[in-house]
Amino acid sequence: MVALSFSLCATLLMIVHPTIQMLFLARLLQGVGLGLSVGTCTAYLIALYPEKSNWIPTFIALCSSVGFGGGALFTALLSFQHMTLAPLSYWIVLGFLILTIVGVFFFVPPVQGDSGKPMMNMPTFPKGTMPANAAIAVAWSVCGLVISVLPAQLKLNGYELWVGPALFLINMAGVLMQPFVRKMNSTAALLAGFICLPCGYGLLLIGANSGSIILVLAGTMLAGTACYGFTYLGGLQLIVERGKKEAARAVAGFYLFAYLGLGLPSVFVGLFADLYGTQMVLTVFFLVVLAACLILLISSVKKQK
Repeated sequence: MVALSFSLCATLLMIVHPTIQMLFLARLLQGVGLGLSVGTCTAYLIALYPEKSNWIPTFIALCSSVGFGGGALFTALLSFQHMTLAPLSYWIVLGFLILTIVGVFFFVPPVQGDSGKPMMNMPTFPKGTMPANAAIAVAWSVCGLVISVLPAQLKLNGYELWVGPALFLINMAGVLMQPFVRKMNSTAALLAGFICLPCGYGLLLIGANSGSIILVLAGTMLAGTACYGFTYLGGLQLIVERGKKEAARAVAGFYLFAYLGLGLPSVFVGLFADLYGTQMVLTVFFLVVLAACLILLISSVKKQK
């Protein structure tokens, strides 16, 4: 309920006063809402359906990916005809949030928790999960660049309205891969992500620099198979496997790394892009992503031997 209330307030702020300062506050509220909801939903579903604990990470990953990408696409489609700082999609999402709050209050069955444990806990990082945490940080750093830096690059070539479809594709490509990833060993899924991520980012970079929307979308889709497919779901499965009874806290640790990866690199890339030029900084960051993926790939392969 608290998580949904934070999300509702964030959406309402952007409807009432859509400025860059209010966007910052809204993103802060959305982040708190998402942080509260993901860990809580994971713990709740595992407690409600313990016999399906291996399937629950897939469900959580699917829902979050569809919501993230679907909202971007929906807003973009509504904006093709009429550009506004408070599109109709905001009002529709606000309505859905109110309905969801009512639904949770009246229809979601309670689950008896352990009264001996505090309501909120710090994240935990079980032994053997750091490669998955590092992998999601690297993968979502690419996703963060698609959100923050790519729009400016596309606008230079007159493709600013393609940002929504690009965000949708980076999510849906991962969603479409999730049924296949679920059948894979979590370690194998992470290895596939280490290969797909730099290849997708490389195509994305070439397309953005050359003004080729086809390459941009192709790179977005390939990177998305890692960001929200192989790396995301494979890592989440590994976290739940290793976390066991502390699954909710382990998932919280996983998302901590994910959102540090989503946010921090974008801030520094934007800062250095103003100083040295966007193209050069994005190229340097590609080399960083490539090096990180190679290190994680080699270390994972060695552990398998």
